Amino acid sequence: MGYSDEELVEEPLFLKVKCGDAVLYEKDQIGKVLTFVGGSRDTDAPSLFQIANVDSGEIRWIHGEEVTEIVSKYQKNTMLT
Repeated sequence: MGYSDEELVEEPLFLKVKCGDAVLYEKDQIGKVLTFVGGSRDTDAPSLFQIANVDSGEIRWIHGEEVTEIVSKYQKNTMLT
C-alpha cells in the first residue's frame, strides 16, 4: 500500500505547542508560552509565540521555527472532590 508525500511528512514541532508549555528556544533558553498568534492561512496554527523567559522574566515574541523542543507540557490541575 502506498503512502502520499503528505502522509510521510511529520508535523512541525511548533504546531504541537500550546499555551502554558515550557519550550526551548535559541541555544539554551527556556520560556513559558503565554499566548500565540495564528498564521494567515490557518488562524488556529500558531506562528508567533509570546513567551516569558524562565530565568530572566523577559517577555518577548519568537517565531514558531525557533522552538527546538517542548520541555514540559502544560497540565491543568483539577481538584478531586
